[in-house]
Amino acid sequence: GATIPGIGAGGAATNVIAGDGPFLVEGDESDRTLLHLSARIAIVNNIERDHHHTFATVAEVEDGLRCARCETVGETRCRHCGSPRFRGTRPGVVRLRDDLAGLVPRHRVLAVDAASTALPAFDVAVGTEAVLHRARGDGHRVGLVAFLDFDQELLAPRHRAAEQAMWLLVRAARLVESEGVILVQTRVPEHEVLRAARDANPFLAREVETTRRRDLGFPPFGGLAELRGAPEAVAAACEALAGSLTVLGPNDDRALVRAPDSETLSDVLARIDLGPARARGRLRIDVDPARV
Repeated sequence: GATIPGIGAGGAATNVIAGDGPFLVEGDESDRTLLHLSARIAIVNNIERDHHHTFATVAEVEDGLRCARCETVGETRCRHCGSPRFRGTRPGVVRLRDDLAGLVPRHRVLAVDAASTALPAFDVAVGTEAVLHRARGDGHRVGLVAFLDFDQELLAPRHRAAEQAMWLLVRAARLVESEGVILVQTRVPEHEVLRAARDANPFLAREVETTRRRDLGFPPFGGLAELRGAPEAVAAACEALAGSLTVLGPNDDRALVRAPDSETLSDVLARIDLGPARARGRLRIDVDPARV
């Protein structure tokens, strides 16, 4: 991903190798370099929400892969078998419930999600975060809470990921109380959130998170708000706020605005008339949004 300063005699490049055959070059998405290359063969290693200052959503990244001639996106195929159908790498709640039920046929295995109503008696409950909210409320005694692939919470590209991961562990601790067990599957066992939970010392996570947020200017060391709604309304709101706040976006129906501190953010949002923007459609402003 490093910049290539020169190629050929006198060039200072250290990551260029001369040879015969096709010319291979990396197109970096962080500065939209990939959008300016006309390649005969293009290989996409992965697509995820990264480089938020350049691409606001995965959809915007995918739009960059659209053909400039026919305005279509090429069909995704497996490079081994050529099939356009890809196998799911993560089992869903229902599939995981079925697999567990097959392993423990004498136990009652239940699938739980946000739409689940009153929970019947069960031995094992499999589900989303809703399990942590529903099990105790329905009077069930819980002896073990297991988090599968907890890294997707710890390492999520959200500024409050560590805080939200810690809250999940707190909810689990309330379920199992002092006699239960919390099992976490992770590849980063020394993450500050896990160390804080293991040592019963939340200040371990607080110190790291405070430093991170201060360096990045995230709340409470900076003001952050998310604009959502009709694309026309979001675009108009961004135009109105651009002179007073740092605006990231808009991208379709979403945008972010930042300020040096929460007081400045609040004053600007109260002072700027967003009535014309709201007249173009639904507009919602979330200050210090939970998931960005």
